[in-house]
Amino acid sequence: MRYKYPLGTTRIIRPKSYRLVSYLRALGWIVAATALAVGVLAFVQLAFHPFDAFIAKAEAGLSETDTVLQENAVSGISIGTIALVGAAAALPLFKKGVRRRQYGLSFWRGLLSSGIFLATDKIYRYVQGLGRLYFSATVALFIAITIVLVEIVSRFGRIEEEADTRTELLASIVSGLVFGLIVQLAERALKLH
Repeated sequence: MRYKYPLGTTRIIRPKSYRLVSYLRALGWIVAATALAVGVLAFVQLAFHPFDAFIAKAEAGLSETDTVLQENAVSGISIGTIALVGAAAALPLFKKGVRRRQYGLSFWRGLLSSGIFLATDKIYRYVQGLGRLYFSATVALFIAITIVLVEIVSRFGRIEEEADTRTELLASIVSGLVFGLIVQLAERALKLH
């Protein structure tokens, strides 16, 4: 995107990290102002107790809300979990700077890649549990099934989006595997110390 400057002004070259530093600085000011406001209100409450009725009412409301959110809705999943996932999924749609179509497409492809990974992982664990194949053959079977499922899903859509779908699904699955490996290595390293 090109920036237009008024006639007679020179373009200001900013470092690549400028936007990040600017965002972190603004976030720091917001956190500091919020902490100051909370501190002042806490001091006023401790000294003069003007908010006792409001705090009691808020505690009762929060307790009631917690009771409702902790109730099981479906298959042991709480209403709070469903509300959290729904809010986390819907919030980016209202955020400035998020491309809604791309978000929806990436969201759908992320679900597909998670489903493919879950299916191949179940098959992998089943075959490994049989104990009839070597570990290397089981890993090769896992990779082959993953690639076949990705190909089926990517060819199921429109031909114009086939390469994008294939790329995104494979990148999502591989990044999940790599992250799991990093977590395992980090846990092992922490246990050694």
